[in-house]
Amino acid sequence: MFIAGSFPAFAWPTDLQWLPIYRGGVTLHDSLTDSNGSRNIVGDSANPSGYIFNDGSYFYFRLRLDESPAGSGGQGLLQSFGWGMVLDTDLNAATYEWLIMVDGIAKNEAILLEQNTIQGTINDPSDKAEVTVYSAPLAGNYRILAANTSFNGSPDYYLDWRFPYDIFKFYTQLSDSSPLRIFGGSSSNAQSLSASGGDLLGASDLISGFSDYITPLGPRPTTGTVQFVENLAGTGEVTTFNIGDTLYVKVTDADQNYDSTGLNTVQISLTSLHGDYATLTLTETGTNTGVFTGSIATVASTTVIPNDNLLQITAATTITATYLDAIDAELQRNQARTDSVNNNAPMLTLQKNVDKSSAPPGSEIIYSILYRNTGTATANTILIADSIPLYTSYVAGSLRQAPSGTAYADATPLTDAADADAGHVNGGMVLFNIPTLAPGAEGLVFFKVIVQ
Repeated sequence: MFIAGSFPAFAWPTDLQWLPIYRGGVTLHDSLTDSNGSRNIVGDSANPSGYIFNDGSYFYFRLRLDESPAGSGGQGLLQSFGWGMVLDTDLNAATYEWLIMVDGIAKNEAILLEQNTIQGTINDPSDKAEVTVYSAPLAGNYRILAANTSFNGSPDYYLDWRFPYDIFKFYTQLSDSSPLRIFGGSSSNAQSLSASGGDLLGASDLISGFSDYITPLGPRPTTGTVQFVENLAGTGEVTTFNIGDTLYVKVTDADQNYDSTGLNTVQISLTSLHGDYATLTLTETGTNTGVFTGSIATVASTTVIPNDNLLQITAATTITATYLDAIDAELQRNQARTDSVNNNAPMLTLQKNVDKSSAPPGSEIIYSILYRNTGTATANTILIADSIPLYTSYVAGSLRQAPSGTAYADATPLTDAADADAGHVNGGMVLFNIPTLAPGAEGLVFFKVIVQ
């Protein structure tokens, strides 16, 4: 299928937005003398030969050329050559599936999306693409800029071109996170790249020429992580929280840093054990960091309202942050990365003891109750209630309170009345009010009975 189209104007990438093409972690560059003129791709490790960028509307490409490719003497907008990038989209480096080509040869100069449907020659960038699936007009979709280098003595030039990203995805069936590799070059035809009459970027065959894996959005795939942290700067590590705290979450994933000059965003989900959930957008901590943070408040509540930009905490719970890593360094897709925090909550334990295992009628028994907070938050307004055992009577005035490890004789006496101190007696019950108990704190209360 062959379709021609025209598109609205968008701003071209700035120099800082262009992403160099890498192979083996090193920026790709080409020999300075393996071709001539505007077909000759040039560069070095400090001045890469090829670049890409994607702003979500267009897929942009850039080659550094030895001379300007501008047409002259009625040639057209460009000299009568082709410049392009072949794409490996099936993860087999011996073949390519797509070619995005600047066609300066045809009368109607264009930017072509071509499909290599028949792999005629394996491992060969000159294997011609058989089908042009889409043709975009060259005018308005290319530019020639003076580069900042002069490798062979004369000024070098950038040839930039772009292709509509939605159309690219429609025909290639790739997504934003699909892995692919690219290989650039020039040619004497518009259906392939060729060292004969053109120039290949840093290699003569596909296997040794393809770049490191990238995504259509540009960055090389990396493995993402998610973590609860102390602040929006993304520092520290948090494993517990108090109800009412603001939770901060950090995602680190360099392949989500599409635009090195802007603040990119990612999304995570937050879930609690009691049914609350929220979707949270994290914003990059600075330009070109690949680190993203965001925050959400927690509140005490008896009910849960999902996805209201708050986390309602109804009981002791665990909050889990989940980041869906679209593609990782091993090219695995949509991997869930998680981290969890538990809310600090009091946990009370009571241990009741008696000072003797048996007692004849008329003798007194001392009961002690050791209370502890083994949780991670302060307990407030604690009520300890115990019933007077059968066949015994409460000994009036015997209530006591003391730090743990204190004997009854050394404990502080409490009145039996419901007054300002911690203890009182009500019918057949002894009751102790403990206003607060910090995490790890403990204490003792006592009372006496007489055996009937």
